[in-house]
Amino acid sequence: MKKLFILSILSTIFLITCSKNPKIPKLVVFIVVDQSTPSIINKYKHLFIGGYSWLIEHGIQFQNAFHDHGMTTTAPGHYAISTGIHPGNGGVIGNEWFDRNLKRGWYCVEDSLSINFTDNSDGRSFRNINSSAVGDWLKNKQSDSKVVSISGKDRSAILLGGKNPDIAIWYDKKGQYTTSSYYSSELPNWLKDYNDQLDVHSYLDTVWVPIYDKDIYSTNTRADYYYGETDWEKKRKYDPSFPISFGAMGQKSLLKNFYTTPYGDRSILELAELSIKEYELGKDDSPDILFLGLSATDGVGHDNGPHSFEQLDNHLRLDKYLGDFINSQEDKIGEGNILYILSSDHGVLDLPEYLSEQGIDSGRISRAVRDSIFSITMKKIRSQIGNGKIYRYENFFYFDHSMNGAERKVATEILKEELINIPGVDSVVTKYELLKDGNDNISRRLKNMVHINKSPDIYLILKKYWTWTSKRGTSHGSPYDYDTHIPLIFSGGNKISKIRSDYIRSVDIAPTLARILEINYPKDIDGKPFLIK
Repeated sequence: MKKLFILSILSTIFLITCSKNPKIPKLVVFIVVDQSTPSIINKYKHLFIGGYSWLIEHGIQFQNAFHDHGMTTTAPGHYAISTGIHPGNGGVIGNEWFDRNLKRGWYCVEDSLSINFTDNSDGRSFRNINSSAVGDWLKNKQSDSKVVSISGKDRSAILLGGKNPDIAIWYDKKGQYTTSSYYSSELPNWLKDYNDQLDVHSYLDTVWVPIYDKDIYSTNTRADYYYGETDWEKKRKYDPSFPISFGAMGQKSLLKNFYTTPYGDRSILELAELSIKEYELGKDDSPDILFLGLSATDGVGHDNGPHSFEQLDNHLRLDKYLGDFINSQEDKIGEGNILYILSSDHGVLDLPEYLSEQGIDSGRISRAVRDSIFSITMKKIRSQIGNGKIYRYENFFYFDHSMNGAERKVATEILKEELINIPGVDSVVTKYELLKDGNDNISRRLKNMVHINKSPDIYLILKKYWTWTSKRGTSHGSPYDYDTHIPLIFSGGNKISKIRSDYIRSVDIAPTLARILEINYPKDIDGKPFLIK
């Protein structure tokens, strides 16, 4: 054990140097690129000359990092990364779910006791989550340490930041960045000033064009006009080709979706620079953490898929923006004083049309067919056990607390018998069956997404390479490797460029960072620290 401890200490020294303690960085910049995959980063590695290139050249890439849960959506992924707890165990089972007591959907970061400052709507926060995150562990040990979390998505910023960050900031989908009264008594003046100069309305004059020569795109990814992509401009005649006019999208759509464009990610990194200055991050020997949730990869990926012109351009732009940000901070805070971590909340399924072209059995579930079978199924259940006993929420089914054992059995049998007829559904299972299942990768991931009280009673597990996205674009959310495989890079000041192939779980990241920062973490979390060497 003593030898293992010594190895752990030595392994962090080569990554990070600090004027007082060479083991501990002054600042951790923790970057979560929404819907990023190792395969895409590796595919475009030869094109990167900025931030991606710097992180790879100065860090360790863990090529076999995976989320070990099956509901691979934004909230569970960020939660697992920051807390070291599987989403099922922690109760963050999705972006939203049905609450049987309230008889309505529950959003993962709801907080009716606070308000959002830019529109006075109900606030968002970590208040109703019964866990702590790595930022909380740091502040528990060092009260002078600061934690700042910024993202385009409220749930990303909040779930990364934990219970007690100095501030969490997100885009309000109306043209401004905001926070809630849980975090601050008012919107900070520096953030107000930034909102004023951001002026999202002015982007109506912007045309998103390729950042490099178009030959780079045609030789490195699939055809531009590709059936199955979303037409951002919603032209009369379907045309999902690049470039994209934001003016043609319209003001309402631009304001709502700005954070999922490359320019949204650029604004996040601008806010990151400002927050480092405003909160004096990395200025003393008490380590700080800056979480950055970059959302454009998710928005572009949902609409165009990972192998599109748009997604390639998004990565090339992000490479540039990250490079500018990293170079600036290395100059200001000092080489070797910052630890950068890059990962993702989930992967993505390729466009079904693209997979089919490769000879892979893939498809979209027809919404009309799904809804018809759902309707028939619910009608049969009501005829046998009465009304108000089953709740359908999205593609899940919840039993009311009032149902007795006999009613549950009848409902389960009908649901299993009928829902398996939906083309693309592989199995219909109860949450108890998932909890009892085997220990192979898929079974384990499904088990780790189940919360005994909050989770739906009936799950529909899709066939591999199938999606609920019925018309255009693609999605994620499955337990399969294409959704669970994530990038993981630890980078510091020295040029090392190493690759590790050992299996790493996303829940292992938070306790590993805790070890690097020499802080305690809860012993009942699911993650275990791994050596950085």
